[in-house]
Amino acid sequence: MATNEELQARRDALIKQITSLQKRITHGDKSVEFDLSQSRIAMETLDREIMKSKPKGVMRQIRIISDKGL
Repeated sequence: MATNEELQARRDALIKQITSLQKRITHGDKSVEFDLSQSRIAMETLDREIMKSKPKGVMRQIRIISDKGL
């Protein structure tokens, strides 16, 4: 399993890739429209993996101090 830093680096690279994508390209009288849903799915998957790799919560410690010899 990848570390949190590796997953974050992958997410940053994916964001750069998504921002450079064009949804529609027109050349002359022809145009092509791309479906960017796969990029969104990949982003959601990475976000879920990042959430799984984070610590679940704060570990708490309870100390009991008594002067009665317990």
